[in-house]
Amino acid sequence: MRKARWMAGVLLLVPSLILAQAQGRIKGLISDAKGKPIPKAKVIMTCPEIANFHREVIASDKGAYATLVVDATKEYKFRVEAEGYQPFERMAKPLIGGQTLELNFTLQSIADLQAKEEQKVLEEPGIKQLREGQELAEEGKVVEARAKYAEAVALKPDLYFAWLALGDIDQKAGKNDDALAAAEKCLATKPNFPQCLALGMNAAQAKKDTALYQKYAAAYKDANPADPVVYFNEAVAFLNKGDDTQAKPLLEKALEADPKYVDAMFQLGMVCFRTGDSAKAKELLQKFLEVAPNHKEAPTAKEMLKYM
Repeated sequence: MRKARWMAGVLLLVPSLILAQAQGRIKGLISDAKGKPIPKAKVIMTCPEIANFHREVIASDKGAYATLVVDATKEYKFRVEAEGYQPFERMAKPLIGGQTLELNFTLQSIADLQAKEEQKVLEEPGIKQLREGQELAEEGKVVEARAKYAEAVALKPDLYFAWLALGDIDQKAGKNDDALAAAEKCLATKPNFPQCLALGMNAAQAKKDTALYQKYAAAYKDANPADPVVYFNEAVAFLNKGDDTQAKPLLEKALEADPKYVDAMFQLGMVCFRTGDSAKAKELLQKFLEVAPNHKEAPTAKEMLKYM
């Protein structure tokens, strides 16, 4: 009888002994690509073989975590998350027999990944030459910059920023036909692109091609209805004809779009003076001098204020 009772006790111990042997401990560190610990990272554990198994562990301030599973014979999925980092997943099987599996994770910073992608884009054919051209232009090396822009559009013909830069250099050099050709190449890729429409306007104006200028100006106005330059340029055409009546509402619209648009401010002040509204003229010219004391028209404004 005593032997039977002893055997029964042994049998009662067997399940707990098997259970203890099947347990598995996991611990590790969570860090970034530079080895710096990521505090409060979250480790989410699931198991494909155990449908209802779900565990979340929060790492310490030093990026350390530890947990235990009852059944180390299964394989578990570990998903690690942290704010500002790309989540990472992997499968792993704990060690049995009371052993501890050391499972470290390295997370990639989203900012670093974005920077790498941006750098990759900047090195693409055409984009690389555009970037190099911009750097040369900033250094004042216009000839070298133009060569880079030309290389950029040869490699990537739809690179409208390169066409714009190329045309801008040509227009400033007096090569207005080349500038217009560049503007059209730009607009073929990016219809109604404001800067290229402006390039076309400037080149057409330099050529004294009124019809072509009006074509670009109309397209620019449609694309930029709130741009004060549109209204100001229209007003200047009337001012050149001595038509203050037509110019005034256009100058007012320019200032509505940009209350600090000093050219429109000065011209409207002069229009008000000529039409007898001295109080409004004085207000506008005084504000003009406050905003742009070194403007080329500042001496004229000061002189006019003497008569108000």
